[in-house]
Amino acid sequence: MKYRLPEARGKSSPSRVKIGTLLLCLTGFSSANVSWADQTINYPAENPLITFSAPDDWKVKVTNGSFFVVSPDGGDVIVEVAAMEAAADDDAAAVKEAESTLDEDFNNLKLTKSDPVEANGLVLSLLGGEGEDSSGRAYINVALIRHPEAAHKILFTLIAAKENASTYGAACGAMLDSISAVASGESRSGGHSAVQTFSYPDKAKPDFALDFPADWNMKATDEGVYVESHDKLVSMNVIMVDKADLLDAEETLKKKVGERFKEILWNGGADPEVNKDAALGLTATFQNAQASDGAGTEKYSVNLVTYERKSGNKVLILLCRNPMRALDKHADAMVAVLKSIKVR
Repeated sequence: MKYRLPEARGKSSPSRVKIGTLLLCLTGFSSANVSWADQTINYPAENPLITFSAPDDWKVKVTNGSFFVVSPDGGDVIVEVAAMEAAADDDAAAVKEAESTLDEDFNNLKLTKSDPVEANGLVLSLLGGEGEDSSGRAYINVALIRHPEAAHKILFTLIAAKENASTYGAACGAMLDSISAVASGESRSGGHSAVQTFSYPDKAKPDFALDFPADWNMKATDEGVYVESHDKLVSMNVIMVDKADLLDAEETLKKKVGERFKEILWNGGADPEVNKDAALGLTATFQNAQASDGAGTEKYSVNLVTYERKSGNKVLILLCRNPMRALDKHADAMVAVLKSIKVR
């Protein structure tokens, strides 16, 4: 199927039912051809709120903060999990937002809304029905998820091509039934929640590697990679430069960053911190700047870190920029990125 799913996006007494059973009844999936779900997916990757299972041969991809799960045929079933704009307790706004998004991609859309259900620590409002896009008729299942610790709804959308829906009926039902809350402070291992990795020069034998949260947007550049948190508060550049060009590269980056602010002070006016590890043949240099557009304006933090190996002719530069308020939400993730850096 070819369609666009969203990138990022009332109260009644809940009843307890199996989520998959209810939605599959709405859409008419068959229970034939059981496919067991045995990979775990946590959303979001940083401080996950929900977890669910999917067959181990289904592909998982993270794009602009949304998690996509695709059946092995390449698209007969597509699942997206994404943040919504609707507040956690605003069912009416969430339904309107979901229907508006689906209207962009489907004609003759017919959805039935069920009463909220309580399952596995969550409250879900469910929509099920059919629509038609350029590829034909499709079954549509939507769960508007309220987590007790989340400010906004989470949208779980499952679209299946009607022609082949019976092939994946049991797998879809098991996936929907597996949706569960992740409690505050609970640690879950496995799945696709942890990281996405930048490796240089390749994954097989990298000289440098570092990990970023899986739900942050990572885009390759000519020099390395650009990474941005899903809320755009934190941006990071990984830049690979020749050793001979390191000093010029540092000064150029500091100048470019400085041009964005009226005030910027590097390292408190002192020299940068330099750590040398003779055993590893590694030199790490840490530079930090505090910046703003003047008194009374928002404060920013800029970090410039370089890792230089004794061997090889490349140096890794990590440039991070964020308003100070981002630390309330992303401090742990930013520290984890630094701790993840591996040098051969």
